[in-house]
Order: sequence, then C-alpha cells, then structure tokens
Amino acid sequence: MLKPVLCGGEILLDFISKEVGKGLDHSVLFEKRPGGSIFNVVVGLRRLGVLVSFLTKIGGDEFAQGLMDIIRKEKINTECLKRDISLKTTLAFVAVNKEGKPEYRFYRDKAADTMLTIPEVRDIDPKNYSIYHFGSISLLEKPASDAYLELLNMFCKEKVITSFDPNIRPPLIKDKKDFLNMFFKISKIVDILKMSDDDLKYITGLTDAKKGLRKILDKINSSLILVTLGRNGVLSYYKGQFMHIPTFNKIRIKETTGCGDAFMAAVIYRLLECENFLHLSTSKLIEILTFANGVATIVGTRYGASNSMPWLQEAEEFISLYHKER
Repeated sequence: MLKPVLCGGEILLDFISKEVGKGLDHSVLFEKRPGGSIFNVVVGLRRLGVLVSFLTKIGGDEFAQGLMDIIRKEKINTECLKRDISLKTTLAFVAVNKEGKPEYRFYRDKAADTMLTIPEVRDIDPKNYSIYHFGSISLLEKPASDAYLELLNMFCKEKVITSFDPNIRPPLIKDKKDFLNMFFKISKIVDILKMSDDDLKYITGLTDAKKGLRKILDKINSSLILVTLGRNGVLSYYKGQFMHIPTFNKIRIKETTGCGDAFMAAVIYRLLECENFLHLSTSKLIEILTFANGVATIVGTRYGASNSMPWLQEAEEFISLYHKER
C-alpha cells in the first residue's frame, strides 16, 4: 500500500459570490464553502482515492467545529492536525470579476492556520509519507511559515518528494522582496513547482508564461515545473523541454475557485502511480496533465472550493468522454 501524502497549509472558509462577473465590489450574494488552497488539494486527493494526512492548526470557534466535521466526513487523516481553542478561523471572500479571474479578500485576526510552530512538526517522520505538498498563504505569517519550511528541510534530508504551490495572494504580502526571496529559496530545493499564470506574472512582471518562466529558470531547481493557464491549459517544463497541453475549451465554466488546486491534486494522484516521476516519458506526462486539466475543468463547472472536488469515477468518465469526442 502506498504511503499517505502529507499536505501542509491553511484551511479556511470561503464566502463565494453567487454573482459571477461582478467582482467583490458589486457582489451581494455569497455562499459559505470550506476551502483554502491546501485543504482543497487534500479533499481533491481523498476523492481520487489517495490516503492523505493534513497538517494545519484549527481554532475553537463555531466555524472551526464545522470544518472538523468536514475533515471527518472526508476521512482525512488527522494525526498531524493541531488545535487551539483560543484561535479563530480565517475567512476569505471570493468573487469572479468581469475578466473571469477570482478576486480575494482575507480576514485573519488571530487566525489558527498562522500559528503552527516548529516544535509541533518536529515529531513528524518524513519516511511515513510519499509526498509533502505545501504552500499558499500559510507561508506568509510566522510562526507557521517557519514550521512549514522546517518540515520541508526534514523531507528533503530524507529524500522524500516535495511539492510547492505558492498560490500568491498579493493583498496578503507585506514585503514583495522578502516574499520573492522565500519563493526562490523554496523553488531551489522542491521537486515539483506549480504556479498559475497570475503567480508567474507577479514574480516576473511578464504576461507571457513561457517568457516569464525562461526569465527565472536559472533560479529554480525543481524537476517538474507546471504553470496553469486557465482556459489555455497548462505549460510544463520537464527535462529541459517546454510543453503546452490545451484544456477542455468546449466546456462552459461557471466559476474558477479551486480549479488550480484540483489540478494539483490530480497531478499528485497520477504521479503516485509512476515508479519514478524523474523518468516520465513525454506521452506519460501528456496523459497526466490531460487528466489534471480534466479534473480542474470539472471543478470549473461548479461553484468552487473543496465541495467542488470530483470523485475518481467522475474524473475518469469525463476523460473517457473527451477521448471519444476526439
């Protein structure tokens, strides 16, 4: 049996606008959904049939109790989960603007997910896990950022695969220079780096994803680099080669929150099937990324966050139908 994946990062509540295209400034109607980039990946993996342990800290408010109920319902391993009843749950308001891009605004007063400490992760044994996936807004606040980076060093020392998604939220970044220093420090040592085109634009200032990636390749040592491009699919960089895989453009998209997290969960799921992800054939990589595009597309047909993550059978049926149409 495969060892579980360890995912480290935030869990929060997304309040998602039901009025697509109005943005945060003009939206009136919001629906509460469990979310957070890393938690979305956790649920995505579980629904694809992967054993997952979740590392985070949860507070003691009513929102936290509801999130704990969801964690139990999704059968997520909680041996790494920490709780502090004096802390609160992070709240995020999300709305899609007229350009089709999600806008975010976070409320993090005494937020539990920012308070994980180094002593609370030191008893985690990397040898018990197949992959460590982490990132997102949990890296923006101490002491949690120090804890997740300490764990990264522990996993790298034991040569267990590591995966990083910065999932950049500019309103939460206090100092861009400090953030970029951290980003490149991490990107030099992780095995898998996943970004969105917006993330890459924030890092490089370039709107062309391939040009942006070329600009920073000398500062990155990741074996597999993935840049999701929304409706344009994904750009990968592997073994010195760029490759673009289109997505399912004929499918009508409702809302994009969680699509990138679903993509990441699907990539991890398919990589776990491979004996050595450092020696993927081109055809195998295309197969993996096509599957991940399909999983992300399914999420885009729903209202986002973790509730929208598809089950394995749904994903397989969707991909099968796509291949028949091709």
